[in-house]
Amino acid sequence: MHVFIKFTRMKKLFYLYMIILVCSCTKELNKLPLDAPSTETFPATASEMQAALVGCFSPLNLRFGENPYAIWFEMYSDIAANRDVTPNASWGTPTAGDVNTIWNTMYTVISRCNFLLDHMDRVADASEEAKQNVQATARFLRAYSYSILSQLYGDVPLIIKSQTLQEAYVGRNPKKEVTDFVLSELKAAAALLPAANQPNTMNVSSGAAWALASRVALYNEQWEDAIEAAQKVMQQEGTEYVLNPDYAALTMLSGETSKEIIWAIQFNYNDIYHQTTLSYRSRMAGGYSNRIPVQALVDAYDCTDGLSIDQSPLYDPAHPFKNRDPRLAMTIALPGSVYYGYQFETNKDSLMCWNYNVSPAVRVNNLDATHTYASFSGYCWRKYADSSEKDPTRSEINTIIIRYAEVLLNYAEAKIEAGQIDASVYTAINKIRERAGMPDIASGKTSAELRSVVRKERKVELAGEGLRYFDIIRWKIADKVLNGPCYGRNPRGFLSVAPAIDANGTPDYSKVPDKDKMRVIQVRTFINPANYVWPIPDIEIQTNKNLTQNPGY
Repeated sequence: MHVFIKFTRMKKLFYLYMIILVCSCTKELNKLPLDAPSTETFPATASEMQAALVGCFSPLNLRFGENPYAIWFEMYSDIAANRDVTPNASWGTPTAGDVNTIWNTMYTVISRCNFLLDHMDRVADASEEAKQNVQATARFLRAYSYSILSQLYGDVPLIIKSQTLQEAYVGRNPKKEVTDFVLSELKAAAALLPAANQPNTMNVSSGAAWALASRVALYNEQWEDAIEAAQKVMQQEGTEYVLNPDYAALTMLSGETSKEIIWAIQFNYNDIYHQTTLSYRSRMAGGYSNRIPVQALVDAYDCTDGLSIDQSPLYDPAHPFKNRDPRLAMTIALPGSVYYGYQFETNKDSLMCWNYNVSPAVRVNNLDATHTYASFSGYCWRKYADSSEKDPTRSEINTIIIRYAEVLLNYAEAKIEAGQIDASVYTAINKIRERAGMPDIASGKTSAELRSVVRKERKVELAGEGLRYFDIIRWKIADKVLNGPCYGRNPRGFLSVAPAIDANGTPDYSKVPDKDKMRVIQVRTFINPANYVWPIPDIEIQTNKNLTQNPGY
């Protein structure tokens, strides 16, 4: 029988695991502790094995400020802004806090997985099936951690067993070697993991391993591997993996059991929660508005005829949010919409707004127009901002790591880049667009045209979910989209004409007559080629002389 770990047990099991890690016996006594497990014997039982597995998961509850790390990644990209810091300040120097935190977190997961895998033979009372599932899950988590490390830092130490202190001073392995290891581990894990997709639990399915493999292979231009891995997931469409008819629900509490979600980091109200809702909400709704979408994302959404805003006759600069891809209004709180029961209006001249939380509605002072720290872009996120949550300081919305729509886009992109354009490419893309209420992509397009379609689709479909940064890095467009001013809306109106939209869905405001009226949120810097990988943390270089620094740092 498959071992089912309820997330509500996580806190107790994690504490047990931490006790085990720090517990040791003294040489003077030369005895094992009598009141707690020891690293000399752990894990000896099925319950200790499960505790160790929870310990492997637990670092992935990492939060930066209010936000889980996975969606925090969006703040490094061109479609979002962190009011408190520019993207390059987070990762542009060897001493930057995020550089060290991500490194340490992922290697903590790897270290715990290695320990568990190295000592599975100690477990005496678990079934072989249970042990097999735990091993496969640990291999999946280790592979996931290496996928993050290699994409951010490039060459990284590949450590696949527990180390003594003397063994810990290792050098960096080539990124290709790490990628090959990740893909082989995910393939092996997929063969042992259960087929059942249970997205609102800690259980990892075989499809999750294949889905992650499709991403890793795509990111590393191993097109055939990406196609094969995506197909493994697509073969289970309709049973284990289903596009949710309600796109807006995916990042809300109501969508946590959706079978579009393939793997998510689990949170709960009682002990392991985050505060994303608080950091996203408008000032009228009692939020901070310090993690925000920016104008470059808003202008990337096509009109309902499938044409970009600089090409569509449906686009009206005086009413820029009308006739737009429905995902725009489901992803972003737009001026003129209702958000948390208030009229959301960020025009600086709108000194009053409607409060619909009372009946009849009343006019109140509009903090989203007058507060010093109201959204600097004039927009707020709707994704992960759920008005049904009872306490914005204790959000329990699970953070999606990978979902089925991404797998379809991984498949389509890999097929295009491999020169294998066929009907299945259009089908994969159009399933996502049809769900969104957008027209199908017509057949007969060139590779360049389809590449543009997929890149634009990824930008809007996956916005706010932490993947955009990895896309602009691997497409080598980060030096273009992360250099120069980051814009918010015109605080007292809208632009007179649409900006030009390029093949990647990036707006160019250089020929917009009144572009100077837009708010400059921050001026960004991206150094090419150095910033295409992160620096190795300075403390690691100082501690381990076998590590070398990436060029340019």
